Amino acid sequence: MQGENNGSLPSGVPVRYNFSFAANTTYGCGGIAKAALCPRSEKEGASAFSRLLKSGKRFCVLGGGSNVLAQDGFYDGYVLSTSCIKSLSARVSGEDVALNVSCGVKVAEVLAFCLKEGYSGLEFLAGIPASMGGVLYMNAGAGGEYIESRVLSVRLSDGEKVRVLSREECNFTYKHSTMRDINCLILSAELALKRTSAKNVAANIKKRLSERGALPRGKSCGCVFENYCGVSAGRLIEDAGLKGAHMGSAFISEKHANFIINEGKASSDVYALIQQAKSEVYNKFGITLREEVCYIGDFE
Repeated sequence: MQGENNGSLPSGVPVRYNFSFAANTTYGCGGIAKAALCPRSEKEGASAFSRLLKSGKRFCVLGGGSNVLAQDGFYDGYVLSTSCIKSLSARVSGEDVALNVSCGVKVAEVLAFCLKEGYSGLEFLAGIPASMGGVLYMNAGAGGEYIESRVLSVRLSDGEKVRVLSREECNFTYKHSTMRDINCLILSAELALKRTSAKNVAANIKKRLSERGALPRGKSCGCVFENYCGVSAGRLIEDAGLKGAHMGSAFISEKHANFIINEGKASSDVYALIQQAKSEVYNKFGITLREEVCYIGDFE
């Protein structure tokens, strides 16, 4: 998400200079941005996003940093960090719960709240190291469940005004939403949950975390590629003979070939492996894999 118009940068929003992508992404690599704007509320976030769009300054939006790969070296732009936009509340009517959650709230924080209150419906997200803005943007999910099944509405800024989209208007599909097609900042969402006991929520979370226990350990973005027409991207990469392939300090996991593990500081190593996997799968099967991971900055 990058702006090209003229204007001034927002005032009154906290700024972090020399922002490290390595310290703020799950890949643990990447360079430095000149500064990060850190709005503390949805109102500040919408204002900062609007001003950045009008400023002509290059910028990116970063939440939990769990599904991104940032360039090495100096990123000549700004980061709009949503990590401080945190609000969490609920309206309860009988067994129905409408959960209002801001973009910067992490999945773990949402689940802790739901566990305390006995709200069920989001346990399938357990173990995903993302913020809710990213979850909505990517229509994230696990075990065959996706966030779209819980969305009542999404609140966002398009730079001109704040809009509320219904679930239907979000056009959720596999790893996709309307929010990926438009230049916007997701501010919050209202999610439909159910009241139950904390014991049930705890059991569901425990089950999901146990299922995730078989996934590879180490610094990664999770799955790098989308599955192809129901065929596992990991299986395609494995059948192309790339399990364990190394590039510098990065390697394709022996446990799950759709995971690239980073053990160094160079995003270029990870990127080179991504390109190798795409090339080898295409050469062997005629299939072009599509990345889940989102890129920040310049590669190649």
